[in-house]
Amino acid sequence: MSKTICVLGISGFVGAHVAAAALAAGYHVKGGMRAPDTRDTAWLDNMAAQSATGGATLRLQHYEIGDEAATAALLDDSLGVICSAGTEKQEPATTEIMTLMAESVCDAATARAIPAVFTSSTGSTNPPSGDPELKNEIDHWSDENVQAEQGKHAPLGKTRLDKIVLAKSAEHAAFRGVTINPSMICGPCWQDEPVRGLKSYAAIIKGERLNDKVPNGSMSMIDARDLAKLHLAALLNPDAEGRYFGVKQSWHWRDILTAIKNHVPDYQMPPIDEDETPTRPTAFDTTRRDSLRVTLRGLDEIMQAHIEAIRAHGLI
Repeated sequence: MSKTICVLGISGFVGAHVAAAALAAGYHVKGGMRAPDTRDTAWLDNMAAQSATGGATLRLQHYEIGDEAATAALLDDSLGVICSAGTEKQEPATTEIMTLMAESVCDAATARAIPAVFTSSTGSTNPPSGDPELKNEIDHWSDENVQAEQGKHAPLGKTRLDKIVLAKSAEHAAFRGVTINPSMICGPCWQDEPVRGLKSYAAIIKGERLNDKVPNGSMSMIDARDLAKLHLAALLNPDAEGRYFGVKQSWHWRDILTAIKNHVPDYQMPPIDEDETPTRPTAFDTTRRDSLRVTLRGLDEIMQAHIEAIRAHGLI
């Protein structure tokens, strides 16, 4: 059996961590990205050097969504594919891109009888009526029409991606499709250019965001290293199929900002409205997620690593 895993979108935040997890587990990685010969990939070489065990190697190849030849070259001789490619731009083209990617990668994987795992989003799991008492991956879906009307093109793309992967998996016995659905992703950043999540939390720490008062809401979070391990576990588990939440849990902003304060003593936390009743954080049924047997970091560890990455990139 091949010891090579294909990672599409390897130059992205999640894709790089997926590749690091696969290399650390001793698997060779074929990483797909746009025009690797014309881009600075030293940081990917550094990631591979720090992560690989057992002689595992990283090979970068050209990948463009919808490019059948490039997709075939990457999936050939791979035991499976993890796809973290795509875009989060809020424009109609995003939905089309995510749909094309899901269909093309599923079809290529089916032709080779290998499994495919996709990075999706909890943006596909939000019923229009609001959060249920306990959200699960089987029953709870966002409404495509509502997402389109509200201009939520990136979440709409994820909703359609999920449906395509699940439909293709049900249709073809030779294909096993999985989506991992995260929300806010934190943690170390291999890229030289800091990812959006680092910039966003740096702005909070510097008082440029969320500075009037502590928001009465919640955020679902996970460490990027744990998210990567969920992807890898789903690929390697022959019984894994369908959607899996890629979140540790949801925390109220009071808890999140307090965790920031614990690691950045100079951070000026905004006031809490003492008369306000805190909203209930989103509650997830983690039965399916836990079946992948990956231990996930808690809020303090997540925020510690995230702040270390923010500092490492000189953002605070």
